[in-house]
Amino acid sequence: MPDPGARWQLLTWDEEESAPAACRAVDGLFAGAPPPPAIERYTLLGVVPAGPLAAVTLGTWLGNVHVEDATEDPATAPLLVDLTVLGVLPSNLAPGLLDIDLEGRLHPADRAIADRRPGPGGFRLSGGPGGLARLGRCIDVGGVFRERPAPPAHDVVLRGCRPGPVLALAARAQTEGRFRDTGFQATVYCTGPLGLASTHTELDGRVARSVVSGDGLVDVTLVDALTDPLPAGAAAIWALWQAGGPGEANRWSGYDRELRDAWCQAALSHHRQSGPDRPPGATVHLDGRHVTDAEGFYCALGEAVNGPGGYFGAHLDALEDCLRGGFGLAAPFRLVWHAAGVAREHLTGGYDRMRWAPGITLDTLVDVLENHDVDVELR
Repeated sequence: MPDPGARWQLLTWDEEESAPAACRAVDGLFAGAPPPPAIERYTLLGVVPAGPLAAVTLGTWLGNVHVEDATEDPATAPLLVDLTVLGVLPSNLAPGLLDIDLEGRLHPADRAIADRRPGPGGFRLSGGPGGLARLGRCIDVGGVFRERPAPPAHDVVLRGCRPGPVLALAARAQTEGRFRDTGFQATVYCTGPLGLASTHTELDGRVARSVVSGDGLVDVTLVDALTDPLPAGAAAIWALWQAGGPGEANRWSGYDRELRDAWCQAALSHHRQSGPDRPPGATVHLDGRHVTDAEGFYCALGEAVNGPGGYFGAHLDALEDCLRGGFGLAAPFRLVWHAAGVAREHLTGGYDRMRWAPGITLDTLVDVLENHDVDVELR
């Protein structure tokens, strides 16, 4: 019998057992922000520089650089971020070439593709302070392709849990001392009046304890189960949707950048579209009073298009996807941006160390919108 108090559903990755548990709480799901990627040192060996790379000297800030294996798909190119030049020397690999020492970080999303070293063939380099320049080629790179320590895994406690067969078998194996069979994997979903919504958070650990908590429910402790918890403050955001979603606009306005981004992720997970997009040519009014960062723009635009708690992109690529249709409104349409001076004042560009990318300005956003046939009126 379903538990009416269950607010979280765990779904397995295999098709045979889709719902291994329903829980009233998942302790450890919301934690602090992950630490930034570690500062590392890299060397570009045998460089034929181009663009901004041709003019670097000691101390030059280079921004981001894609290191693309010249023989493979560019999608496998790790992104090195926030790079500073530590040295430029003649290369021993060939006359006229350079070796360039750098200090920076590996983009956190690219850890997996940097574990494997590509075959011989050299590398193409692109990026730079503006993010789009061709930077030349190099024969080899040092410090990029290597195995790094795995991010720390945290324990999770499933409170008030009604386990399905998969979790019940793992718990039984723990009590019987068959520790090889205590492994458990699942994706965490939020439940509420709006239906199931994925948190995109994966559990992958083992059952260490199972204790009866009453009403036929149990508390299950999973050790080393979670490497990517949600931000601590996001618990209130997901609870809002579990209660039926925000009933008025700008509920996100008091949050910082990290939690505004978490708001957009919750809005995306709960996005439901029952019919086609509105006809082209609509006029949308954006309340810009709280657009003090790019995340605030995405929150405000989502609500302008789809109402309180609505979603219409959470970053530039997602915005472009939404503008192509399928999220309530497709271009062409008219966007009236009220109080646009707030964004003009606060979105100042530079380098964004939250997203490890060039900073967004109001002009950046207007260009993207206008390039997709949106008529933008700033007020």
